[in-house]
Amino acid sequence: MQDRYAGDIGDYVKLAILRAIAPGRALWIAWWLYPDEDHNGDGRHIGYLDHPDEWRACDPTAFDHLKAVVTSGERCVAALEHPAVLPGARLFREPVPTGGTASERRLARTAWFARLTEALGDRDLLFLDPDNGLETKSFDIGGSRAGKSVALTELAALQRPGRAILVYHHQTRMRGGHDRELEHWGERLRATGFHQVDALRASAYSARAFFLLDAPPEMRARAEPVTAAWRGRLSWRPDLGLGASTEEQTDVSACVASATRLLMAAAREVDLQRRGKLMDEAMRWHALAVRADRLA
Repeated sequence: MQDRYAGDIGDYVKLAILRAIAPGRALWIAWWLYPDEDHNGDGRHIGYLDHPDEWRACDPTAFDHLKAVVTSGERCVAALEHPAVLPGARLFREPVPTGGTASERRLARTAWFARLTEALGDRDLLFLDPDNGLETKSFDIGGSRAGKSVALTELAALQRPGRAILVYHHQTRMRGGHDRELEHWGERLRATGFHQVDALRASAYSARAFFLLDAPPEMRARAEPVTAAWRGRLSWRPDLGLGASTEEQTDVSACVASATRLLMAAAREVDLQRRGKLMDEAMRWHALAVRADRLA
């Protein structure tokens, strides 16, 4: 997150999602604040505020507040922290360290993350807002641009029983498209230790995803309906990473692994309809395993 983004369409989406899923939870936000840059036009996506008839109904409270922020000319992260918009939220606004040598940045990042972890206490809903999102392919915690991403090891360190995490990710040009990218991260996040991986994907102005990790059934039930007001610009993508596509998995062991993951997810699922869907998908992968075995 950068101060210059405050009030843009990305903020509108994230606030609407948080306001939908946070009731009944102790919300804590880490803005993952990164120094303002000026090499691109990011943060200029505020045209939606000029069309309240089209956008305001998505979340009138958030819309009106962001309109006031942008109109004031004082665009900064602190301006988003209004109790009427994020009631009861605690916030961590300390900038991510970016200066020094690689080794100095590495040490500073470790110390910064320790302060972040200490500050959150026993909060049970965390929102992480890194500038770019999840770690890049060649991510190095001491890299000059590491502050724009959250490391998977950092996410794993924040995991606790009963705690849900929402994390922002700006979608890339990954081979296979945006849907494949969601599945890719679903698989990696499950491998990191998260049992439930869902996402809300926004397509307004640019593609971005909000991964919802280890959310309980009641929170997931609140997340899906929030998409209705967005007229197709926000979609619910549940149960990511349970099994790769048929085209990618054709050998017996891979098919069996997918079937096993789905069965385990079904065993944890309390919603009977969703459990049935997971069981059906598990049986499909089992059938593929049998077929692959016969063709081997």
